[in-house]
Amino acid sequence: MRQLAEFGSDHGPTYLAEFKDLDDELRFLRRTITSYRMRPQIRDLATSIISNSGVLQRDKKGQALAIAEWTAANIYYIHELPERFQLPDETLRSKHGDCDDYTTLIGSLIEAIGIPSIMVAMRIGMKWSHIFPAARLPTGLLPLDATNRFGLNVNPIAQSIAAGKAVSLKLA
Repeated sequence: MRQLAEFGSDHGPTYLAEFKDLDDELRFLRRTITSYRMRPQIRDLATSIISNSGVLQRDKKGQALAIAEWTAANIYYIHELPERFQLPDETLRSKHGDCDDYTTLIGSLIEAIGIPSIMVAMRIGMKWSHIFPAARLPTGLLPLDATNRFGLNVNPIAQSIAAGKAVSLKLA
């Protein structure tokens, strides 16, 4: 990653960065999730979300969905150009972000309560243009695309294929 600019705030920096390739960007996003999952603010928010959601204890699928639903309801989706990379606490403070910001926030929140995450990068046509988190559950991967305007119950991969788009995936 080559940092082009850093914009400070009361809750941490936002970065304007250039990555040499998709793998470089995914490493940056994974480091962000790994770092933020340990923060008390993130764990406290995750436990508050799931305890207020009515999800049963030990229901990892329900807990992951509750966190994604909370994010969809409380973080406003924006399309950024040029691309900025804000850290989860900045996303929480500003209450907005794009798909990579949602991914690091949801990934950090679910990992803070012991649910492993994976990032799903999607190439639609010839361009890597979307990323979303998924929970790694014993039953398989659970997509948690809180930016999907059709809701969490619609798989973004199947949705793109149904629309006739060529889709490639990279899991990280």
